[in-house]
Amino acid sequence: MSKAVTALGVTLLLLGAFACRRERSTSAPRAAVAPIALSPQLTTINVCQAIPTEDIQAVMGRELIQAPKRFEYYDSAGTSGCWYDAGKDSAGGAHFGYVVLTPVSVYASQPLYKNVAVSGLGKSAYFNNGADARQLWVKVNDQVALVVGFGDEPNEAGATAIARLVLAAIR
Repeated sequence: MSKAVTALGVTLLLLGAFACRRERSTSAPRAAVAPIALSPQLTTINVCQAIPTEDIQAVMGRELIQAPKRFEYYDSAGTSGCWYDAGKDSAGGAHFGYVVLTPVSVYASQPLYKNVAVSGLGKSAYFNNGADARQLWVKVNDQVALVVGFGDEPNEAGATAIARLVLAAIR
């Protein structure tokens, strides 16, 4: 085999790999979140039903590979959330997201790592590097907090957009 044929083959392989790695571009969510009535029992709230799947897909820039499913924030009783699975990319990176309503005590007890205060959301808010994703934590009121996280790749703009929609839907 000639060096030219080998070089052409390597070039085509590299171009194919780059084409597979390209992700769809993200966009702003457009669908309204259904009204969310807060109650002392957060577990009765169906976050998956409230947030349109197309909003999550828009900010992730990927189609979900399965229907959203209920999610309780890691080892935190009394939470109500939704998990979004958009599968793995060609490099093996897992694409996922979650939106969870938690008691405010969970907001206050997060181990902070690379946290940055965020203004204009709820009573207070911050971005934090959680164990699995870059997370946006929002203190909604003195009883409830909201966490929005996207991984494998951080998506602060998407988390902020989803948080704004959820906050606007809370009654």
